[in-house]
Amino acid sequence: MELALDWLRNPEKEKIHADISLPELAILLGEIDIPERGEHIENVFQECREKILDNSVRINNPRYIGHMTTGVPWFSVVVDILITSMNQNQVKIETALASSFVEKQTMAWMHRLAYNKPAAFYKSVIHDETIALGNTTSGGTIGNLTALAVAREKAIPGIRKLGFLKSLQQSEYSDVVVLASQRVHYSIEKAVGLLGLGEDNIVKIPVDRCNKIKIDCLRERIIQLKQDNVLIMAMIGIAGTTETGNIDPLEELAEIAREENIWFHVDAAWGGAFLLSDDIRNVLKGIEFSDSIALDGHKLLYLPMAHGSVIFRDPHALDLLRHSTNYILRKGSVDLGATSLEGSRRFNALKLWFSVKMLGKKGYDILLKKSLQLTWCLKELIDKHDDFESTSEPELCIITYRFVPAAMQIELEKAKKDGNFDICHKINNRLNEINIDLQKKQREYGKSFVSRTTLESTGYKQEIVVLRAVLTNLLTETSFLAEILDEQRIIGMEIINT
Repeated sequence: MELALDWLRNPEKEKIHADISLPELAILLGEIDIPERGEHIENVFQECREKILDNSVRINNPRYIGHMTTGVPWFSVVVDILITSMNQNQVKIETALASSFVEKQTMAWMHRLAYNKPAAFYKSVIHDETIALGNTTSGGTIGNLTALAVAREKAIPGIRKLGFLKSLQQSEYSDVVVLASQRVHYSIEKAVGLLGLGEDNIVKIPVDRCNKIKIDCLRERIIQLKQDNVLIMAMIGIAGTTETGNIDPLEELAEIAREENIWFHVDAAWGGAFLLSDDIRNVLKGIEFSDSIALDGHKLLYLPMAHGSVIFRDPHALDLLRHSTNYILRKGSVDLGATSLEGSRRFNALKLWFSVKMLGKKGYDILLKKSLQLTWCLKELIDKHDDFESTSEPELCIITYRFVPAAMQIELEKAKKDGNFDICHKINNRLNEINIDLQKKQREYGKSFVSRTTLESTGYKQEIVVLRAVLTNLLTETSFLAEILDEQRIIGMEIINT
C-alpha cells in the first residue's frame, strides 16, 4: 500500500521514462529460474520498487499527455483492493452473488445513457435473468469483438454452429465485409480476423480533412458491393478516433444502416464517456440509433485498467451468443457468463459503479470539461506559435500538430502556392524526420511526453508525421502546455542545427 500511495503522491518524483535501456531492462528482469523458496515480503516489495516501479512509465505525471491511459482518482486504488479481496467470479451466480446484480445495474445505467428508453423499460429488465443489455468486458477490444460476433450471427444465422465456410457456401453471397473509416481502431481488424472474415475484408472508407468518414464515398462503395453480391455484415461508426479524437457523422451513418439493413456498431471506447455530460453529449448525436456500442472505462471514465463494456439496443441481441453447459451456465440460470465471450471475469463492474456513485453525472461533467479546456488551450498555443502547425481540429481531448520552423513554413507555403509538389514532398519528408527525432528525444529527456502518428488527411499529398497530445491528465495545468511546446521547439531547433 505504501508503494501505491507513494506513486500517487509523487507523480513528478522521477523522470517520466526511466533512463534504463530495453536491453538493460531485459537483463534486470530476465531471470528464468523460479525461486525455490519464498522471500520475506519486505524484500519482495523492495525488489518491486527497485526493479519495477523505478523503471515504470509515470503516466500520472502532469506533463505526460501522450496516450489515453492516465492517472486515476485515489479512491480507485481502494476499490481495486476491495475487488481483489472479494475475488468474485462474474461467470456464475454461485461465485458472484451481489456482484452479478451490480454488473446488471451498471449495464442498465450505460444503456439508458445511450438509448434512453422509458424508465418503465429499465425497471422491468434491469434484473430479468432472460435479458442482457450488455457485458462488462476487459476493454474496447472485447467489446468490439462481442458486438461483431452478434452482428455476424444476425447477418448469417447459424454460423456459430456451422462455421464460416459452410455458412457462406449455403448462402447467396460471394463474400462478407465490414465497413469502417480509414481511422478505424486496430481492434476491429483483430475482431474481423478472429471471426473468420479476414482482416482484408474490412472495407476502409477515406476520411475528410476533419478525419470523419466520407459519406459520399461510403454510399458509392455500398452500391458497388451490392452489385458484386457481397454481404455487408456491419458498419462501424467511430465516436472518438484513437489518433485524432474526431467523431463520425453518426446520424447519417445510422440512416444509411437503416436504409440498407446493416448492423450499425459504434466504437465509443474513447468518446462514450461524454454521454454523462448533458452539456456536451450532443456531439454524439445519432449514437442512440446504433445497434451496439463499445465503451472503455479506463479511458475518459477515469477507471483503472482494465474496464470496458458493450451494450445493445435490442435487449435480446445477446441471445444470439447465449450458451450453456451442465456444470455451469445451465439453461434458465441467471449466470452472466451465459452471454459473455469471456469466461472467468473479475468484478470490474464495481469500478464503474463506485466511480459513478462518487462523482455522479455532475462530477464527470466537470472532469470532461476540464479535459476539453486543456485541449483548446493547447490548440490556441499551437495556432499562435510561429514554429508549430495544427494538423487536426480537436473534438474530444486529442489534438495533433507538428513542429514546423517559421522559415520552413514559408518555403512550404510558397511551394504549395506555386503548385510545386516535388518541393512540398521534399520539405515534408524532412519535417517527418525532424518530428520523429523530436518525439524520441523528448521521451528520452523524461520531462514531458507526447506520442506521434502519421496522417494522410492533412491536405498534403502524402503521409505526414504528427505529434499527438491527449489532454486527459487532470493534474496538467495550462502553464505546463506552454512549457511542453517550448521544450519541443528547443529540441527541434537543435535537430535542425546539427
